[in-house]
Amino acid sequence: MSKRFSAVLMVSATVFAVMFCSVYMVRDFTKVVNFSNMSDMWSLFTFNDSTQHGYFSEVNMNDFITPPYPVQGDSLMMVGGLPASQDNYFSLFSTETPHGEEFEIVFLHKDSMYTTTIATHTIPMALQIQVWAVVILRMLIVLGLILVGIWAYVRQPLSSAVLTLTLFCFTLAIKMTISFGAIADVYAGFNLAEWLLITAGVFSVFSSPLWLKLMLLFPRRNPGYTKHRLLYNLLIFTPVLLFAFITYGNNESSQLIPGLILETLLLGLGYTLLIRTFRNTSVKLEKRQIRLVMLGAAPGLLIYTLFLWAFVITPESFLMAPVVYRILLTNIIFLLVLGVPVCLGIAIGKYKLLHVEGKLKRGTRFVSVNIALLVVFVIFLWVVGDLVLKNIGVSSQTPILILGIVLAFFFMSLQRRIRLLIEEHFYPERAKLRTLLRDFLASSMVRTESETFWQELEEKLAAGLSAEKIYPVLRLKDKGFFNIDLDEPAPFTVGDDFVRRLELKDNPLLFDELVASGKMFLSTEQRDWFIQRKSAILLPLVTTSGLLGFLVISSKTNGEDFTSEELELLQSFSTQTALVAENLELLGEKLEKEKLEEQLRVARDIQQGLLPHKIPEIEGIEIAALIKFCLDVAGDYYDVIHLDDGRVVLSIGDVSGKGVGAALLMANLQASLRTTQAMGARLYESAVRINNLVFENTPAEMFITFFMICIDPENKRMRFVNAGHNPPLLLQADGRMKILSTGGLLFGVVEDAQYEEGEIQLNSGDMIMMYTDGVSEAMNSTDEEFGEKKLADISVDNMTMPLDELLALIEKEVSIFHGSDEYADDFTLLAARITDKR
Repeated sequence: MSKRFSAVLMVSATVFAVMFCSVYMVRDFTKVVNFSNMSDMWSLFTFNDSTQHGYFSEVNMNDFITPPYPVQGDSLMMVGGLPASQDNYFSLFSTETPHGEEFEIVFLHKDSMYTTTIATHTIPMALQIQVWAVVILRMLIVLGLILVGIWAYVRQPLSSAVLTLTLFCFTLAIKMTISFGAIADVYAGFNLAEWLLITAGVFSVFSSPLWLKLMLLFPRRNPGYTKHRLLYNLLIFTPVLLFAFITYGNNESSQLIPGLILETLLLGLGYTLLIRTFRNTSVKLEKRQIRLVMLGAAPGLLIYTLFLWAFVITPESFLMAPVVYRILLTNIIFLLVLGVPVCLGIAIGKYKLLHVEGKLKRGTRFVSVNIALLVVFVIFLWVVGDLVLKNIGVSSQTPILILGIVLAFFFMSLQRRIRLLIEEHFYPERAKLRTLLRDFLASSMVRTESETFWQELEEKLAAGLSAEKIYPVLRLKDKGFFNIDLDEPAPFTVGDDFVRRLELKDNPLLFDELVASGKMFLSTEQRDWFIQRKSAILLPLVTTSGLLGFLVISSKTNGEDFTSEELELLQSFSTQTALVAENLELLGEKLEKEKLEEQLRVARDIQQGLLPHKIPEIEGIEIAALIKFCLDVAGDYYDVIHLDDGRVVLSIGDVSGKGVGAALLMANLQASLRTTQAMGARLYESAVRINNLVFENTPAEMFITFFMICIDPENKRMRFVNAGHNPPLLLQADGRMKILSTGGLLFGVVEDAQYEEGEIQLNSGDMIMMYTDGVSEAMNSTDEEFGEKKLADISVDNMTMPLDELLALIEKEVSIFHGSDEYADDFTLLAARITDKR
């Protein structure tokens, strides 16, 4: 078939199907509206055009004002003084007939004529609900068929299988539109042209041959059809073309049984082909597609056909049944037929096949169990009501009502137990798997080791599902990539289309369905990764905090496919597993944090131990220090070294950065300074050695600002080196102030850097104030820094104050300025004052 012809055919079929079905549905709604608002007699008749009268197929005693009353099967001879033909009946009982109007009727009962009077009344509510349900269900079926047909064609316009599916959906939609009229056409708001109805009828007869052809192409083309396509098409469509020509060309209305035989034969052949294809295929995806059609679509068509046969063979029995039951049966059939577009659309789309299959099975079990319980319930109430209570002389209905309420609660709880018993008896492996997963999760609640949890999960889940292997693919905390078991890298990152879409899922996904449907994009590397691991199911692990990862479940060891029940169990298992995994992750973080905090506490204790516990009392010099850490450990440092010859070395420093790394570097700096000073090195020599050590052994981004001072209390002389540190203040007793900046570059920037050593003669009362940038750069709420000037002013104004008190005062002023005693940087002060010897 050429592309142009296919396109023309599809456009024509789509336009006709949509227009005809839409108009017919609107017409149906006008019928229901008029029907619901009219008044009539609700004893029902079946009319016979040849005899010009009808017979009672259902008698409603509320219609009759006085006796005599007809019985079912009596003939209606006259109504309102006119012969009881169909035309005369609907001329009297129309949408204009008022409520309560009386008519005299004549009926024949056992060869005797009787006359009685009837009165019109409104439609019973139970009947209105049933009629509305028929129209709405039919509309949903038709709408579903047309949408599936259009969607399939738009998705794959060049596929012959899809073209056949689309035409089948359109023809079946038309067939369902013109079949099962629950209300007479006389109640319609408008009529349709005869040619339009004939055209629709011709279209509708092609649904059966199209079904058969579809089964030759679904889920893949039948080899015999491929070789002899023309012959197959002639054999399928020629009988139907002849039937349509005879029936509609000659206006033959007696071709119902031959047409039904032909339709049944074609549907049966199609279903047989479907079963044969299911048995022959070894592809799991194809088996799922076929099984879904067998469970969801084929039964509706077959039951619909059986219903037509029942009506053709025993029309009297059908018509003599109460109208409410007849319409209820129609609604049940329509519910089954509603599965046709749903299941066909999902099967062609190749996605969530097992999920839909599971819902169909669960729905079937639920309905079956409840119908059985309902039958038992009704029989029990009837036995109690009609046999027991009447025999003991109880005529009140109250005991039956109370008993019915009690039994209803009993059956509600019994219903679930029966379904579980059925599953345990017929499907013991499911019960075993459910128990295994439940016990595993229960035991996992007390675990604290994540690695053990994932190892046991792999073993238990693989054993319960008979899977070859389970691969937990987990997202590394605060990182954008995934690992298998937190060890082996996997080819997935947070930005992947696959991962982003997976995060939106909360149900197991079949890998072959994802690939075939194109619902998720996989790179070549990702697809190969899944194929190498024989991936069958992807189980997302999603919590409120996001995607933790997913489980990859390999194929079964016995080669069988997974079942819908196993997917259902995995869905509930995935949510619980994700919660357990998240709790383990949080617990691991807590333990890691506690461990780190313990390590930091030890490091803090060690670092504080390295700082001078007690400033030594040295004659001729007063020394005080204060340090506050902004973290558990500090990058700031100070030291007081009392040399054997009486001299005192004071030092203060600040490592770039904060935390453990800075603290470790500062500890090394202290050791280096003490070593060089113990060896008698000059300050500038110590600076050169320390700079080279820092340069060689630390990253390029780390450096140290440092200040060293050596004071000889005996001669009141001071030597110093400033390696890029905040220049200390020398506050002299006579009111002068000097900035101690002589030295060189900060440590760790340039190898073999040279340093100059400054020297100053001191006098009694002179004070040196050393500090780190945590003091001078402390900011207030307007981002203004405390600054060296405020520090100098406070120091000058309180020159004679004991140094401990002075440093405490400076800290207080900085805290007031900052607005808190919690600083963003380490805070260190070191001060020395020259005193007279005793």
